Amino acid sequence: MSKSFPSYENVQKVREKLKDIAYQHWINDDFLTWKWWLLLILSIVPWIIWWKIVDKKRIIEILLYGTFIVILCMILDNLGTDLIWWGYPHKLFQSFPPLVPADITLVPCLMMLVYQWTNKWKSFLIMDLILSLLMSYLGEPFFIWLNFYQLTKWKLFYSFLFYNFSGIFCRWIVLKLKLLN
Repeated sequence: MSKSFPSYENVQKVREKLKDIAYQHWINDDFLTWKWWLLLILSIVPWIIWWKIVDKKRIIEILLYGTFIVILCMILDNLGTDLIWWGYPHKLFQSFPPLVPADITLVPCLMMLVYQWTNKWKSFLIMDLILSLLMSYLGEPFFIWLNFYQLTKWKLFYSFLFYNFSGIFCRWIVLKLKLLN
């Protein structure tokens, strides 16, 4: 009896073709263009700014919070791109996490500053809500306008929920870990 579904080998052959096509797109349409340079700047400059204003006395705690945010962003981004909820027409790296400036720089740097500047839950919840709204309804549309980001099945409201609840969840984890000391 023959299989009526693709084998692992079939999937790997298609992935190999996709990898080659994606590389050709990246090397010819993205690499060293003004959009690529903008993505590079957006991947580096926020970290420089963050370094200048981060509370160095709390840097381990703040970086732990940021690391949890990065992990959640990368998990969601990989899931979303694999399920074709959204896509990235232009990327900094062809096969690295889809949108480095967002996943590893802009989102965590901004969220770490909110974490640093808010000591009480009430102020954190308010600032996290405001930042989540700004990232979802100003930041993401800006990336859509630049054609760095295309939504297919995803809605900006889902991004708002993700930013808001991931910030709360990561703060809760870090505060619980601080209590263990």
